[in-house]
Amino acid sequence: MTRAFSLKRNRAALRGLVRRLRRNRRGVAAVEFAMILPVMLTIYFGIVEVGQAVMIDRKVTQLTRTLADLASQSKAAIGNAEIQNIFNAAQTVMMPYNRVAPKMSIHHIVIDGAGLARVCWSDEDNSTKLARGTTVNLPADLRVPNTSLIMAQASYAFTPVVGEIIKDGAITLGDSPLYMRPRLGKAGGSASIEQIERTGVGMCPGFN
Repeated sequence: MTRAFSLKRNRAALRGLVRRLRRNRRGVAAVEFAMILPVMLTIYFGIVEVGQAVMIDRKVTQLTRTLADLASQSKAAIGNAEIQNIFNAAQTVMMPYNRVAPKMSIHHIVIDGAGLARVCWSDEDNSTKLARGTTVNLPADLRVPNTSLIMAQASYAFTPVVGEIIKDGAITLGDSPLYMRPRLGKAGGSASIEQIERTGVGMCPGFN
């Protein structure tokens, strides 16, 4: 009898404890918040960083187009000052994402009568030049014999928040070439091809 009464009392005490635990929610919300906070922060920063990357990528595309557009409009020979002005003007497109200097390059490509595309002249800002006479693999529809075009390239090293912690965390955005025909070119070279003349550089063909 005593044992049965003891078991009954223990069960009642256990049920009472369970009821009190259900009613007492103090601390549960804090524990739940602490568990989901890392996930929420990861999602938040992920959305912010992806948004930043998309915006910067669009800016780099606009920058590349601006480089090609400005270089293709020159009727007179382009000198060093004019080239630097083109780079400076085009770079303003990146604002307000100008904390990191973008890599920019302009290459003037001449396609000879056999359809071979080679570099006539090349300039860069924070990037790499292509040597005169370097063969360039153009898309088939652009390899029109006895023509020329401007090939512009730009890229931006985007470092997301997590990249500040991880070594070499920068992501290169852009770096795809964009092509544009000369608008106000000048016929020159052995084949009288319309092209953009560069001061101090012989007109092409004649890549030596």
